[in-house]
Amino acid sequence: MRRALTVAISTIFVVGALMDVGAAPAGAAPGDTLADTVLDTTIDTVLDTTIDTAATTTATTIATPSRGTTVQLVTTLPPPTTTTTTLPKPNPLAVPANSGSGRRVVYSKGRMRVWIIEADGTLVRTYLVSGRYNQPNYGTYAVFSRSSYTCNINHPNVCMRWMVRFAKGPSGDNIGFHEIPRDNGVPLQSNAQLGQALSSGCVRQSTADAMFMWGWANIGTKVVVVP
Repeated sequence: MRRALTVAISTIFVVGALMDVGAAPAGAAPGDTLADTVLDTTIDTVLDTTIDTAATTTATTIATPSRGTTVQLVTTLPPPTTTTTTLPKPNPLAVPANSGSGRRVVYSKGRMRVWIIEADGTLVRTYLVSGRYNQPNYGTYAVFSRSSYTCNINHPNVCMRWMVRFAKGPSGDNIGFHEIPRDNGVPLQSNAQLGQALSSGCVRQSTADAMFMWGWANIGTKVVVVP
């Protein structure tokens, strides 16, 4: 704007110097000469142009922001990654937790499985059995009686081999590990059905497993019953 005013003033002086003093044009004010009229017109035109230019310049001026910054000061972090953790499935053959220690037999009623464990914690054998869910109670027992062959008191025709007794039922009857019973020589269930709760009280085993238990679990052997 200051430059525009300077140009305007210079123009006025040049016009005044170049023009001759003569009669005033029609419509001029009394006493005005031609130079006065031209000078007035030039001043008005220059001032109008200067004011318009200043207004336009002011209107297009961008205000400096009072807050924030146009420069990114913090590095943008990458998006989070999704990680899927797959937990290992429990080993169904592993010895149950809280099942005691030392040389023992562990019997799980819920899983219908037996583990035979040496004193140093070595797992000697594990296999499926058929017992009952509601007996015996959970806890620690000991083998108190053994019979290589026996029959059911109430059903004399139902007999079994390799009986290893370790607990008592609600009515005082003995509970033990033994081979799958036979009714007049016919097995009451198949080996493929082991793992199901099919027994009337004791714990049924395949012939091979019953013979192994008979040879391993002597009187006094610890038996732990777990869920």
